[in-house]
Amino acid sequence: MSNLQKSCVVDGIQLKHRYVPGDGPCTVFVSGLGESGEVWDGVIEHLPAGLSTFVYDRAGCGSSGPVDAATAVGDAQPIQWGAEQLFKLLNTVGVPKPWVLVGHSMGGLIVDAFARLWPEQVTGLALVDASDPVLHTALDNDKLVLVDGRDGEGWRISVPATLDNFEPGPQRQIETVVIGSAVWRWLPVKKAAEYRPLTLVEMDQWWQRHQLNLAKRWTGHLVVPHFAGHHVHKDSPELVAYVAQCLAAAERGAIQLDQAALIQHGGTARVSVTNGEFTEWGPTGPRSDAD
Repeated sequence: MSNLQKSCVVDGIQLKHRYVPGDGPCTVFVSGLGESGEVWDGVIEHLPAGLSTFVYDRAGCGSSGPVDAATAVGDAQPIQWGAEQLFKLLNTVGVPKPWVLVGHSMGGLIVDAFARLWPEQVTGLALVDASDPVLHTALDNDKLVLVDGRDGEGWRISVPATLDNFEPGPQRQIETVVIGSAVWRWLPVKKAAEYRPLTLVEMDQWWQRHQLNLAKRWTGHLVVPHFAGHHVHKDSPELVAYVAQCLAAAERGAIQLDQAALIQHGGTARVSVTNGEFTEWGPTGPRSDAD
């Protein structure tokens, strides 16, 4: 796909974006820390023709301009700042509501905040190996401020303020699919010292537990890819595209995931959450009490 060519100004920031109108609710893709919207091209190429999509570069990322002067010299902002920026951008461009939101890593935190702020505008939510803000405060080399994009031009994210913003949880149920990374994907990490005092095995357990908790948080489904690492949208684009397609097709109804199709696309549904209770999936679908 071509670069993000169109731009508009939101709160003094020039934001590049690509909006393709089409059928059904628009699927909005939100990239991880410092990444451009073009990282989603592989996923979008696997979507059915005619599906409406929207990608963008946040301030200081990709081809977008820097943050405004006040934000540049001010305090670091909570994750809610990124959600508000996206909300204003979608409305400025005129993308029809409701939206399906797909966010990776730190982008997962952005769409989580977005869906809690404007739940009536969101018809589906996909959290793609979304970050855990608690993890940044649990390591020896914790980072209380993260820089999103080019140094001096990107938005500075306050981890403590993000933690304060993370609760309370959702007040309205939204059809949600959590797509984690493969089990044991932390073991090949070469710079293990960065995650002390946790071992890589403990990191993997922490991360998998966080993805499960996200499914519980949103009363949703947990899908685990067979081999994909943290960049699930790059390693298993067909899997992410299939989930996004299912969310768009639901449009205010219950999402219909097919286990055989998930397996074909490189992943497996593991559990679904209803009323706080976990239901395990088998080879053909959710297991019943009689299984």
